[in-house]
Amino acid sequence: MVFYAGTWTFPGFYHVTEIYNTSIVFAALALLFFNNVNLIKALKTGDRMLWVMGVTLAIALLNLFIIGSNKGCFLIIADFLLIWYLAPHIKFTELQKKVSAVFFLVMFISWFLYDRAFSYNSNTGATVTVFTFFGAMILLTFLTSRKEIYGFFIVISVIRVVTLVLWHLARGAFLALFLFLFFFYVGMRFIAKRKWAYTSLVLFSTLGSLLFVAVYVVLGGTGFNMKLPFFYKNIFSGREQIWYEVWEILRTQIFFGIGSGRKLRSFFEYNIHNAMYDILAVYGLTVFVGSMILIWSRLKDMRSVLQKGANEKICAASALFAIFIESFIDMDLMWADYAPLLLFLLCVIFNGEMIAGNGVKNKLPEKTK
Repeated sequence: MVFYAGTWTFPGFYHVTEIYNTSIVFAALALLFFNNVNLIKALKTGDRMLWVMGVTLAIALLNLFIIGSNKGCFLIIADFLLIWYLAPHIKFTELQKKVSAVFFLVMFISWFLYDRAFSYNSNTGATVTVFTFFGAMILLTFLTSRKEIYGFFIVISVIRVVTLVLWHLARGAFLALFLFLFFFYVGMRFIAKRKWAYTSLVLFSTLGSLLFVAVYVVLGGTGFNMKLPFFYKNIFSGREQIWYEVWEILRTQIFFGIGSGRKLRSFFEYNIHNAMYDILAVYGLTVFVGSMILIWSRLKDMRSVLQKGANEKICAASALFAIFIESFIDMDLMWADYAPLLLFLLCVIFNGEMIAGNGVKNKLPEKTK
């Protein structure tokens, strides 16, 4: 959290430490793993998701050696899968939850009062504001449930975020904000109560990301284009070229992936701009399948939690799915700089729930909580 605060408060700190953030997050997650998981017991009792994660990460590392890729990108997938595995196992107390929620609220207020977007990147600055707002909403939602007048702060916050996102012409950040508001205030309770709707959302948020890539590339090849209202940017602005170029390389080595550090003709840096496509392209089909098994398992467990209708859990899940879909056009779901937020949202969802190796069980007794 200290590094998260430094990253998004002081641009100088960000530019110095950004290349180390995957290592910093990995070290923190390793400590959380050994502090919260009895490894020997988990292996003996048949924690399937632990086996899935371990085998998937082993294959990912092996593939990087087979294709001669940079090995540092292993930490990206390791951080991502560790978060998904660990979230239900972390002993997350009410005090820790409240302190973390206050932390995100303070971070959001700092961006609310002083827009530092151009010290980073206008899209990144807008996304940081939206994502810290997601974390802050856990506390704002709790306060509003106690006294409705505090809902005024939510209204003011939404207005400020919308104006900032439009000012910076940040399409992805606007999409994430719109989806969060829709899920939280309209859709998530309805979706969670209906298995078909929830399953559809899960499949759309994961496999739908790859379908979006395919459709986007095909439509981009037709020559059609137009500017988006309010954002003054073309619908097809280069991602279709990146995604097609990556596929041309990937299709000949689909099982092993293409690794990281490649030079692309279509873009100045190796950034695939799609989280699910990145897993498939960089680490290969086997790693993608293993990752999906772990993510789907956790999302399935989440439905059992969301059906109880707790406001803060609905809020966290709404933010989570918004980030999933926003990552159709970016890497924010997997970016180490946002890892603390992803872990926080998942811990809020699973807080107070008992989970065995194979799913969420009954809620913990109040005394145990």
